[in-house]
Amino acid sequence: MRFSTLFALVASVAVVSATPAPASAGALVARAGNSSVEIAKRSGCGSSGPLGTGHFVWFIDVSCSPGAQKTCQATDSTGCLPGNPDHIGSMEVDDPNDTFQIAKKSNTNTVTFVCPSGGQVRCQANFNDNDDGPGYSLRVF
Repeated sequence: MRFSTLFALVASVAVVSATPAPASAGALVARAGNSSVEIAKRSGCGSSGPLGTGHFVWFIDVSCSPGAQKTCQATDSTGCLPGNPDHIGSMEVDDPNDTFQIAKKSNTNTVTFVCPSGGQVRCQANFNDNDDGPGYSLRVF
């Protein structure tokens, strides 16, 4: 009896550990400037980063449900806590092609927005200095 219980427990653990993570977990990529620099690293809490150096502008393109209230946030480098707003000139949300602005707020780490009908946005941090990026990650929630 004990052997069959132990076998069932080991079998259930093996099934759980073999279950893959959702496909979207690795799809978020942070970009800088004219998209010439990409960072595919993942911070915690669904963030992309830490960001790199050499650029004032960093952004992520994400999907969202049209009409949903969302938040674009620059977090600390861990990806879980709001980042220091002292190094951020503005946060903005645009369409993915950067042709029209949906929301913008200066001297903050967070900007809220309503997801547009196209269901995709660009969450962008505009830093005060081109070497501030490594202390930050980006996320939309």
